[in-house]
Amino acid sequence: MSPQVATLITGTLTTGAILSLLSVGFVIMYRATKVVSFAQGAFSLLGGFTFMALTQDGTGLWLALVITLVVALAAGTVTYLVVFVRLVGAEPFITAIATIGLGTLIEACAIIAWGSGPIILPTVISGRVYHLTGSLTVSVTQIFIVVSAIVIFAVVITALRRTRLGLRVQAVADQPRLAAYVGINVVAITTLAWAVSSATAAVGGVAFLLTTQPSPDSVYSLGLVVFPAILLGGLDSVGGALVGGILLAFIQNLVITYANGTWQDVTSYGLLLLVLLIRPQGLFGSAEVSRV
Repeated sequence: MSPQVATLITGTLTTGAILSLLSVGFVIMYRATKVVSFAQGAFSLLGGFTFMALTQDGTGLWLALVITLVVALAAGTVTYLVVFVRLVGAEPFITAIATIGLGTLIEACAIIAWGSGPIILPTVISGRVYHLTGSLTVSVTQIFIVVSAIVIFAVVITALRRTRLGLRVQAVADQPRLAAYVGINVVAITTLAWAVSSATAAVGGVAFLLTTQPSPDSVYSLGLVVFPAILLGGLDSVGGALVGGILLAFIQNLVITYANGTWQDVTSYGLLLLVLLIRPQGLFGSAEVSRV
């Protein structure tokens, strides 16, 4: 196996896991509320900064990750209950614009609190590298990121497909008034969707920081970079979020490995336009999504 192919494989899996974590937050939000949230990048930044602050103070990996998740869950909950519950019934376009304002506000506050310099984490994961075969190697960090994504997707898919909660989420998304009439707490379900969506974004932000030392703007922009993956897989499909993230990561790493890396974004958004033209609902999305 050539070094280029090995790099392509590991890069696709790692980047795909990060993009998928961001994508699944969008999907959860859309499935429960029919809202396309542009604030996911901001919650990724909030999670990344929180994790950085904790680990720099000496907090261990697992405790720092748990606290980061709690902070993200709380942030998503408060955001909905304080701001977006007032927009219930508003046009989706108005709510989407409001999420842009929210994202900008969170980003500005985070930069004021922690600064605009590169986000540098202390060593919290072993730097050990395993040699699998030929030039193919995998680090403990890469294993951690991929396994984290697998666990989160398994939990989300099980919750949505195998539990009453999943049925209630779908009911609220399809007919919120009817769901409320039959006794489903629409506010609680929507709040939960905001909280979980924020938490998955935060995990994606932490995973991104474990692989590089980005600027806050780079973390925030993840919320936009991931859109081709979301639409490729399907805006309302959790499994599609995973497949879309991996496919986008493969295309990006293919361009980086065998062509000029400056074409990475061009290729991604070119793919986005192609998907919108050929199959607007994505590979696994419902046909109704194309009419939103």
